[in-house]
Amino acid sequence: MKTKWLLIMMTACLLMSTVITGSQGQAAYAADTAVPPGTIPLGADGRSQLYPDNWYPGFEDGEGRFLHDFSYAGYHRGEAPLPTVDLTGSIDVTKAPYLADSTGQNDVTSAIQQAINDASAAGGGVVYLPEGTYKVNPPAGQAYALGINASNVVLKGAGIGKTFLYNASEYMKQKDIIRIGGGNWVKTDTSAKLSKSLTKPTVLLPVDHAAGFAVGDYVLITFDTTQEFMAELGMQNKWASRLGKVEPIFYRQIVAVDEAHNTLTVDVPTRYPLKIRDNITITKTAEPITEIGLEDFSIANVQNSKSGLGEDDYKVEGTAGYETDNAKAINVIAAANSWIRNISTYKPEGNAIYHILSKGIILDRTKNMTVDHVTMQYPQYRGANGNGYLYQFIGNDNLITDSNAIGARHSFTYANFSANGNVMHNVYSENSSLMTDFHMYLSMANLIDNMTVNGDGISAITRDYGSSATNRHGVVTTESVFWNTTGLKAHSSKNGIIVESEQFGNGYVIGTKGPVNGVNVQITGSIPEADTKPFDWAEGIGEGDRLSPQSLYEDQFERRNSQLAAGLASVLVNGEPVEGVQFLKTAYTVVLPYGTKNTPTLEAKPLAGSASIQIEQPAGPNASGMIHVTNNGRTQNYTVTFRVAANPALPKSITLSPDRSVPGWRTTSDAISAGHEGTLKSLITLNNGETIDPVQAGVKVKYSVDNEELGSIEIGNVFKAKQPGTVTITATSKMNGVTVTGSRTFTVLEPMTEPEGKLADIRQVTASANDGNLPVNTMDRDPDSRWSADGNGQYLLVELAKAQNIDQVSILFYNGNTRYSTFDIEVSEDGVRFEKILDHQKSHKPSPNAIENFPFPKPVKAKYIKYVGYGNELNGWNSIVEFWAHKAAK
Repeated sequence: MKTKWLLIMMTACLLMSTVITGSQGQAAYAADTAVPPGTIPLGADGRSQLYPDNWYPGFEDGEGRFLHDFSYAGYHRGEAPLPTVDLTGSIDVTKAPYLADSTGQNDVTSAIQQAINDASAAGGGVVYLPEGTYKVNPPAGQAYALGINASNVVLKGAGIGKTFLYNASEYMKQKDIIRIGGGNWVKTDTSAKLSKSLTKPTVLLPVDHAAGFAVGDYVLITFDTTQEFMAELGMQNKWASRLGKVEPIFYRQIVAVDEAHNTLTVDVPTRYPLKIRDNITITKTAEPITEIGLEDFSIANVQNSKSGLGEDDYKVEGTAGYETDNAKAINVIAAANSWIRNISTYKPEGNAIYHILSKGIILDRTKNMTVDHVTMQYPQYRGANGNGYLYQFIGNDNLITDSNAIGARHSFTYANFSANGNVMHNVYSENSSLMTDFHMYLSMANLIDNMTVNGDGISAITRDYGSSATNRHGVVTTESVFWNTTGLKAHSSKNGIIVESEQFGNGYVIGTKGPVNGVNVQITGSIPEADTKPFDWAEGIGEGDRLSPQSLYEDQFERRNSQLAAGLASVLVNGEPVEGVQFLKTAYTVVLPYGTKNTPTLEAKPLAGSASIQIEQPAGPNASGMIHVTNNGRTQNYTVTFRVAANPALPKSITLSPDRSVPGWRTTSDAISAGHEGTLKSLITLNNGETIDPVQAGVKVKYSVDNEELGSIEIGNVFKAKQPGTVTITATSKMNGVTVTGSRTFTVLEPMTEPEGKLADIRQVTASANDGNLPVNTMDRDPDSRWSADGNGQYLLVELAKAQNIDQVSILFYNGNTRYSTFDIEVSEDGVRFEKILDHQKSHKPSPNAIENFPFPKPVKAKYIKYVGYGNELNGWNSIVEFWAHKAAK
């Protein structure tokens, strides 16, 4: 079907360029009316082929195309309404002891912040801003005017156009008017590895162990940007500088734990294949801040009075572009189950047309946020470096609904792997200088539902643009859906096009309407290695008025909400989790190993504790089983169909890679320093497409090197690097009589230059927090790795091998030549009582990659050295590449 249809589309494009155009303003197509050329028509009932009336999560067509279940977006996954905020017991900032001036004449930052702090200290509360204007400014040394860092705090005004929050600072570079959160998801010591690759969306995760996890825990799922991951996307060159990074992808909450079978069930399905080759790690986190609300006020910034709003003026000191670079109205960081509603920007008296300086609302590493009835308008600076974005997704399963964006650079935009499962619903965009877009780094499986564009459009195309040749934006999305888009006017750069879509794998444009309703899906991208075929699915172009349902998000939510009480938390066969489990997926197919004679055993558990379950076992290995879940008088039936594989599973190939879960390898590229040891790991791909870990499967792998002068294999799978050069390592394995080999080239580099003098041995390094750049990186002597944590008071704790006299420390700061960092140094002999040795010391912005020395006033005995960071001159990040402690001279 796909091939046939592409031929039709290509023929049409010979006549129409590559544009698929619907009727200009035609309301609906009668059954006997010809559909627009080059498009798949909706069915007679107005339904998409991919969303029939009997659709269920996981439904696929004959070629494996499917629509994700996007119903989980928003506050508490939509399962609870946004709270009705009662002012009874609220803190009125105009009353004693706060006495905030509501005339806009005097700065009230400290008064409002104190009210927020008092509400936080009380375990939560409502901070109320009655009608009036409240002038705020970021205090000296702080990157925001108002901050909320605790759960259950609501900042509430009297309404849009009644309460005005006015930021009077012209210099807002990298600063926010309101910041919620400010750190990262704080990892705990409880973590597990995915034990089996998962190719389909699922809530059921097989792990190496489930001990230590509990229902209600928040978890962070990360992956490593392996060479194989990037090569699959054709980004092995364009993302080369990102090789080996640990990236967050999913923020989840656990709803079921099965220690007997080592499975975790999470609250939202995965959005992208998870492969064990990428070191998928599930880590329990501290509970994020939750139940934060912003509502019922207008917000604005005084415009910057300087000139210089050009594309690259963010680099030029003394310009308006420089001073407003990445200024944000509302910046939400690492928060969950919170909301922003009934808020609008406004034009302060004295501003030309501008409402804010640069950015509007940023949802950064957030989970299940709702933005409802919000309008962001007219940023002053719309230059490069991420300026002029009015709404930006960088988190999971957030919902922006019934909201507007006017006069932006990008009205709405998605960035990074962690931007997935998000929904834009009933939104409006007007006159942006660039299109609403998927900006960079594969923001997968998002839904844009009932967007109206008026001088804008939706762009999801490969972008050969970025900070360097090895750090391009690249492939920007996959499996995203653009549903029932209305075009009033196309973006000025497009002629009749309101959606352009070139997604990796599959992408879907379903339903357009309005005076302008054309789409372009026949796109060959700007990066040849990134093969984005097949062309994306385009259906119902110009037929949006008769598309059924009119809203995919609303329909999917209604289905889940009405049936979830009879959902399944897990499905197991012979004690092993079935792939692709979703709470309400009603049909599964399980392929049993070749030669299976025994009847499989089917197990399942309901999601709700109040539900009952009945299982009908299959009659044999090529039969079906049934699961019946009943709750509150409603029964949901699930079918599991079994079939035995026609052929045995044999090894097809073997790949080897650095095992970066063990210290030794450099963080980026396949490199190691001379004198270091690095562990190797392999994966075997079978002829049925399954990937296995030979260690778990009990299959032996032998490693060999082509030049033992450069390095050798020690203790089975450990490579010892001896001297600089290029070495090829080969892995060989035999399974079921078939031998496979695979090779990979590695580079042995000169070891990193270290400070002069006698250096103390370091036992371990820990930290108060990290953003995925771990504290251990500060002792790995790798110039490409670092520790990073955002916020005042974040610390790095260095434990020496033994207590000894220390007279100075040496530090290599990340980007240390471009900014100075401020910090304290404290020491301790027991790790409990610390003495401050250096107070608010500043680094010196030396030449690039230069190590800085910080002598102590006198030698002190220490086993523990604590670096306490206060950010840097540009932002709140504390980032250290390497750390050394010097033995005091005797």
